[in-house]
Amino acid sequence: MHAHDIVQPLDAGLQRLAGVAFDMRQDRLHAQCEAAYEQRERSLSAVGRVAARVREDANTIAALQAEVARLRGETNSWRVRALGAEAHLDEVRGALRTLRSSTRAA
Repeated sequence: MHAHDIVQPLDAGLQRLAGVAFDMRQDRLHAQCEAAYEQRERSLSAVGRVAARVREDANTIAALQAEVARLRGETNSWRVRALGAEAHLDEVRGALRTLRSSTRAA
């Protein structure tokens, strides 16, 4: 048996082993890329959910601000009415005083 005959199967075996190792490495790299892609998709999905929640909160805030503005307008309207009622009450008081003083004088 020649050295060549002994080395040739070893060389073929080493080449197959190197091929299998390369394939395993490629499979591992592919799996890592796939896992990174899936993680990115999950992150983007989470970001999308947060963005939707932020939009909902912004809409709620805008609605609440509109409600506050409406209520402030109502409050101002009631204040004006109250001031008008106070002025009318002062007029009635003045009229009653005048009436009382004129009945006392008579």
